[in-house]
Amino acid sequence: MIENNQTRAYQQLKTLVLKNQLKPGQKVSKKELVQKLGIGDTPVREAILRLQKEGLVQVIPQSGTYISKIDLQEVYEARFVRENIEKLVAQEVCDRITPQQIIELENMLKIQHIYFEAKDHDHYFQLDEEFHQAFYVIANKEHVWKWLQLLNTALNRFRYLRLEVEELGWDNILAEHQQIVALIKLKDRAQLAEAVAHHIHKVNEDAEVVLKAFPEFFVGIDTTSEN
Repeated sequence: MIENNQTRAYQQLKTLVLKNQLKPGQKVSKKELVQKLGIGDTPVREAILRLQKEGLVQVIPQSGTYISKIDLQEVYEARFVRENIEKLVAQEVCDRITPQQIIELENMLKIQHIYFEAKDHDHYFQLDEEFHQAFYVIANKEHVWKWLQLLNTALNRFRYLRLEVEELGWDNILAEHQQIVALIKLKDRAQLAEAVAHHIHKVNEDAEVVLKAFPEFFVGIDTTSEN
């Protein structure tokens, strides 16, 4: 039971950080987190230690415990890895995908559109992740996807913030997903790789707007050398 509570506290606390419900730079106390999560002191303390090791929490002596700010360099590096791997995975999808799997991808897009219309951040983000994960499943690269999740923490925190910036909108994300599925159906490997790379590289294009909206949430914000 103790182990289950520790795992639950860790997962819930990490989710709050990833979704920026605990804001980057925010000072938190163990007592507040115990009340928020409804879990005992020990599991919460262990969760904080795990998140500290992962770089999501900072414990500053004589000051307190803080949610780590988002390191923009980590965002860019995760984007770089994801972009270069996923365009290759997508090309493998062209060779392996079945008619039924195409239907499943198209159904994902229909559901994404529902949550797009509803402006439901959480479900839209979840379906976005499931859409991309499906490529790794189809290409028999599920272990690669799991490995990528270890690198994606800063990137996912950034992506959640991006959904909150009204100026950027969500319609282009959905339109690009639709284009990617269309190119898979055509088995156009070259254009597909280009479309996937462009879709993921948009992190760089969005960064200036997100930073302007939430400058206090980031460290490493010198973007002059990024391309």
